[in-house]
Formats: sequence, C-alpha cells, structure tokens
Amino acid sequence: MPTAVWQVRVRTKLDDLYQQLSDLETRAAANPARVAALRAQLSGVESVLGRSGIVEWLRGGKLEYAWQSIHSVERAMVELRTPEELLGLLPAYQGAAAQFLKADEKVLTDFDATADVAEPVRFQAKVRALLLRYHSASDEFHESVRRLRNRMLGLSVFALVAEALMVLVQWRSRDVQLLKPPTDAGGVPPWRLLFFVLIAGALGAFISALPSMITSRSGGLPYKLPFQQGLLKLAIGPLVAVVGIMLVIGGLVETTVNSTAALLGVAIVFGAGQQAVTAFADRRASELLAPVTKS
Repeated sequence: MPTAVWQVRVRTKLDDLYQQLSDLETRAAANPARVAALRAQLSGVESVLGRSGIVEWLRGGKLEYAWQSIHSVERAMVELRTPEELLGLLPAYQGAAAQFLKADEKVLTDFDATADVAEPVRFQAKVRALLLRYHSASDEFHESVRRLRNRMLGLSVFALVAEALMVLVQWRSRDVQLLKPPTDAGGVPPWRLLFFVLIAGALGAFISALPSMITSRSGGLPYKLPFQQGLLKLAIGPLVAVVGIMLVIGGLVETTVNSTAALLGVAIVFGAGQQAVTAFADRRASELLAPVTKS
C-alpha cells in the first residue's frame, strides 16, 4: 500500500488509466499491441511507489518519473479515442489545464466542436497539443515548488545548526558573553541564558506564525510547503531574537532589560519579528500555490 499522499494520488491515477485502457481494448477497432505497450509503460510506475531515501525525497526523481509517465500515457491514449469521446473529455482536459495555463492561451481555446469532429486527425493533434502544454506547465510548477521546499529546508537546517553552535561556543567560552545577564541572573551560566533566549525567540515565532500556518493550504502537493514555512519561521525566530537583544544591550535600541523576565519578553517580541525576515518565502509560496489553491 502507498505510504505517502503523492503515492496515493499516483496509485489512484494508475487504477483509472488501467480501467480506461481495458475499456479501449474491448472495442472492435482496438489496437491490442498499442494498448499493451501503454499498459507496460504504466507498470513501470509501480516500482517507484515504495519507500524513498532522503536524497530521493529531496531530488523528487521518482515523483517526476511517475507523473511524467502517466502524462505520456494520457497523451498517447488520445489516438485510441474517437472524436466523439475526445469532445466529451475536452471540458475535463481544459479545466485541468486552466489551473496552469493562461486563459487566453491558444491551445486552451482553439477548439470548435463542429469543425473538430469533422476533422478527426486534426482534432486529435489539437487535444495532444493541449495536453502536452498542460503537462509541461504542470511539471515546471512542481519542480519550482520542490526547489522552494528544498531552499526553505536548507535555510531552516542552517539556522538550527547556527543556534546549536552559538550555545556550544558560549558553553565552551567563558571570556566572551553574547548576552549580558540581567541583575537577577548574575549566577546563571551564559550558555544557559542564551538557550532560554533562543527558546523564547522560538515561542515568539510560533505565536506570530500560528495564524498563517492554520489558514495556509498546500493544494494537495507532496511537498508540504505550509509545514516548511512553519519550520523556517521557528528556526529563524531564535536567531532574530538573539540579534535583537544584542542591539538592545548595545544601546542601538531605546529600551532597557533589567530582569530575566524582561529579557525573555524582549526575546519573544523579536522572535515574533521573524515575519519580516521570512516574508519573502511566504510571498513566493503564495505565488506558486495560487494556481492549485484557487477556488
């Protein structure tokens, strides 16, 4: 059984195409050899529905192979259908393509029912052109989403590693203190104070990101962009909090921190300010997801 959402979608699509091929095979004018070749092409997708390693998860090779194979079979099936069938399926093709193509693209609008049915070969070519353009745009879209997912994941990992190194360096170094302890925390080890500031920054980031994380939609994509956006915010928030408190301690911000509670409160505020830093990722994700999340 498939274990990931994208695998379930692929499995469902495969079952649907197998059923369509079986229906095409029962016709008097069917081409058994062509149907068998398309069925064999689909069977190659079965092998990618197993577990994937982290490298494959990042590259998305199996996912791309699965959908590009399915798209190829869909286009090839056009030549096995009658003009009347294509005319009935055309609204579904156009509706799916409209998610990724501009409304005025010629391949989307260049159809006339009466003229097309009268010229079957030309009609098939126009439908294949529509599917080819739609499939190409869909593949490009998914590749862009995967690249954004990987970039956000890379930034998140980098931020988390940087925070861990900060705590480690502060723990090992007794001469340099990144954060000046308040008067009521004079006996607290610097690394422990830094750790709590990072936690407070993450809390502020979580609070500020919660509304967008709840309302965001992934459009059924396998890349879980809303989750990656939330992870990026939680990873960046602590860094923003530390930098902000450094500015406060350095006198570049007109406020004072006289207690541990005030220090952590300022850290929460600065952690919430990660929205200004991660807004670029939110905008890019919204732009990319607009076609598949529109009502």
